[in-house]
Amino acid sequence: MCGISGVYAVDDPPSKTELEAMNACQRHRGPDSEDYFLDGSLGFAHSRLSIVGLDTGDQPIENEDGSVVVIFNGEIYGYPELRDELESAGHTFTTDTDTEVLVHLYEEHGSSFVSRLDGMFAFALWDRDREKLILARDPLGIKPLLLADDGGRIGFASELPSLLRSDVDQGELDDTAIAEYFSLGFVPSPKTAFENIRKVRPGEVVTVSDKETKRTRFYEPSIDAVSDSFDDASSTLRDLVTNAVEKRLMSDVPLGTFLSGGVDSSIITGVMSQLSEEPVQTFTVGFEDDRYDESDIARSVAEYHDTDHTEYVVSADDVREVIPSVLGQLGEPFADPSLIPTYVVARETSQDVKVALSGDGADELFAGYNRYRGEHYSKLYRTLPNSIRSMLIEPIVDRLPASRETRLGEVFRKGQAFVDAGSDDIHQRHFQWVRKSSDETDAAYVNCDPTAAGTSVITREHEEVEEWLPKERREDLDRIMAVDTYHGLSNQMLRKVDLASMYNSLEVRVPFLDTAVVEYALGLPTEFKITARNRKRILKHAFEDVLPHEVISRSKQGFEMPIGNWFKNDLADDFRSVVSESTATQIDAEAVLNLHERHTSGRHDHEWFLWNAYVFAHWHRRMVSEGYVAD
Repeated sequence: MCGISGVYAVDDPPSKTELEAMNACQRHRGPDSEDYFLDGSLGFAHSRLSIVGLDTGDQPIENEDGSVVVIFNGEIYGYPELRDELESAGHTFTTDTDTEVLVHLYEEHGSSFVSRLDGMFAFALWDRDREKLILARDPLGIKPLLLADDGGRIGFASELPSLLRSDVDQGELDDTAIAEYFSLGFVPSPKTAFENIRKVRPGEVVTVSDKETKRTRFYEPSIDAVSDSFDDASSTLRDLVTNAVEKRLMSDVPLGTFLSGGVDSSIITGVMSQLSEEPVQTFTVGFEDDRYDESDIARSVAEYHDTDHTEYVVSADDVREVIPSVLGQLGEPFADPSLIPTYVVARETSQDVKVALSGDGADELFAGYNRYRGEHYSKLYRTLPNSIRSMLIEPIVDRLPASRETRLGEVFRKGQAFVDAGSDDIHQRHFQWVRKSSDETDAAYVNCDPTAAGTSVITREHEEVEEWLPKERREDLDRIMAVDTYHGLSNQMLRKVDLASMYNSLEVRVPFLDTAVVEYALGLPTEFKITARNRKRILKHAFEDVLPHEVISRSKQGFEMPIGNWFKNDLADDFRSVVSESTATQIDAEAVLNLHERHTSGRHDHEWFLWNAYVFAHWHRRMVSEGYVAD
């Protein structure tokens, strides 16, 4: 895993000084070594986290005559087979890394070679003879890649702050992107918070020359409706997941797994244990607050598989204290509060290993989230006459005292979310399941409509998914999970994991997001995944022998922190200070503070909105102080 960055500019070529400034911003992604490459209009910078080919893998890497040069972030699984094929074709290798196969594959197949790669990756390849730059990002968007274009110079990087340190003009704030952030808690691809910076989309190749910048998709999901019996499908799924885990065990450095105590991480741990001769290293972070602690279940799984288990216990103060440093590294606002505890988990794990496997992606593929259960029941709710829903049920439910701080209050909160998502329109309903704002809180934003912006994003994503989903898999829940997999994951979950892990120089691999697993899972019938009483049905069945009974039978527990309570107590003063002093024209500070007062009084639960506003105001203040945004 690494950090890559660079600049292409014919009339104003990059200097090493510019590249060094860009590289310094993402040194945490690759603290083991760094190097640079300059060739006329093109400059590369690379920071390396050594995982494979420790002694020979420093980048950039060239082909035999130096005409093709590459910098790479990620892992290519099955690269030894590709290497054997290329050596048989006459190519000479000088390193033991997966990166080197890229330059030789390009020689053989041109830019179409990207479709042959199996892995998680983002790379930049320079064809010196044709003076052509090729950028690409893996099919699921596991690894990030951003592109800045001010009309004269083009920059790229693994992280947005690196582009801000370049001499490429980032442009003004993108008002539409900010509205989408207020609505969803993140800026969805391909936008960023700045007009001149865009994300390379998952499965996309960008070709840059002095004539044009061309974007093309090298990957589109190939989904076939699975017609196998439940037992046969379970067997196939098990084989696919086991193969995905096995591919991700390649490493020349210590490797372990996150173990939360949930179904997904327990399956990854169980499969690793079956494949490994030595005890698997497992890592769990326990929390002093019992409401958020799963360490006892994780300990049971570790004992079940006889792992080499490490458990860290942190307090609320430990987690809260890292908030300023984590938010201080964001290139654009990102308001998933689980970024904070994920950062803590990665920090502790990185003390012992450089690589960790995780269970991310299984919730989206196998209907693990509460919103999927809500959507499952929603079709029954929508059979009620609209008059009964709007005039009787919804007014009563809306007045219930929702809160995350008590069990009954949490039931009321989920009930309100359920009736809010009662629209007959699937796009509106999906938006309600994922929105981080409300009609009440939208009034605190100035000159933007987060509801309209968020609904537009969801609608566009559904339209894209419907182009490749087979007609047999276009039930509403099928479509929602497909959108969450191919859009939501790269925008939120995967971005969170990349930020939290790479801030701590830790590589995270995600077996459930192997393309073969993803495509097979999306082809499964809905009833294989969720019933009235069971979520992740086929996943639990396929791996029941590696799951202790207490893992199978327990309810899902999210990886959350008591942010709402902190805004009433420990973070209250800082919240008021950051918001009241904000010069951001996108928020009405007085309205935000009024909503904060309603939250602290217990009259309303505005946790998500307050965290959104806090993160944005914190980020905006830093952008102003560093000169990237006008005061």
